Amino acid sequence: MARQTRGGSMHCKFFTSLMATVSLVAGAASAQEVLTTATPDLLVRSLDPVLVQKERTRGLKIVGAKDLETINSYGDKLAATVNLAVNFHLGSAALTPQAQQLLDNVGKALQSSDLTSYRFVIGGHTDATGGDGDNLQLSRARAASATQYLVWHYKIAPQRLVVRAFGETALLFPNNPEDGRNRRVEISTLK
Repeated sequence: MARQTRGGSMHCKFFTSLMATVSLVAGAASAQEVLTTATPDLLVRSLDPVLVQKERTRGLKIVGAKDLETINSYGDKLAATVNLAVNFHLGSAALTPQAQQLLDNVGKALQSSDLTSYRFVIGGHTDATGGDGDNLQLSRARAASATQYLVWHYKIAPQRLVVRAFGETALLFPNNPEDGRNRRVEISTLK
């Protein structure tokens, strides 16, 4: 009896691991994930509204699927979103080397012919550590820093990028407001 339970448990663990690997390889990044690394190809698949729509409706017949969109607190209609773990020095908008590497892949993705016709929101987010006003200002400076990097290093037209500051108002992990994963730069394709 113990042998069957152990084997069943091993089979379950293998299956769960296999499914997690298949979903990461085959699809685009989910909006809830905070990516610490991302290839330009993954970013294109995650930000191209046509490809995202295919992912959302793969194998399903959804009436009115074109209405699957998000509207942020600024009223922007968003077709796709990727959360990136763009690292900054503590209390600063200065990009770390790791942040620059991640933004290098974002720059390459935004240069892709699949994305050149789109505009994007670059949204800065903080965790709930610190005051509301300070967090809002810091998130704006961080979003601006990421945007400037993309404009200067990848010649992305500034009119394609809209800077937004969210501070601590849109936590990914509201049950854990000081979780470091709440500190991020979010890139969304405008509809």
